[in-house]
Amino acid sequence: MSSLTKGIFIVGAKRTPFGAFGGHLSKHTPTQLQVLASKHALNAANVKPESVDSVVIGCVLSDAATDTPYLSRHVGLGCGLPIHTPALAVNRLCGSGFQAVVNGAMDILTGDSKIVLTGGVDVMSQHHMC
Repeated sequence: MSSLTKGIFIVGAKRTPFGAFGGHLSKHTPTQLQVLASKHALNAANVKPESVDSVVIGCVLSDAATDTPYLSRHVGLGCGLPIHTPALAVNRLCGSGFQAVVNGAMDILTGDSKIVLTGGVDVMSQHHMC
């Protein structure tokens, strides 16, 4: 039976709170915040890190911190996923997090993955234009 007939489901979802510009969350990198939310989502879904087949993370401000260009890779490693787990970063401006979910679903539909860790993060306070 294919993924299309079985369905694709979000089985764990966690987020960090919205913060104020320059507030207490502004000191954390996008990677730190996404790792925190992702670890809790995996835990809530009872998914072991080694069971995840790929990572897709959306982020608009890829220059916010020194590790942000490699955000999806750092999130996977920070969550304890094996180093060989593929990681994809996406940028669709205001829709990057949702685009990550779409790309994760596409990975499942094409048979490339069974379990995909997806998410989206930005820290506007760290962007040099804000």
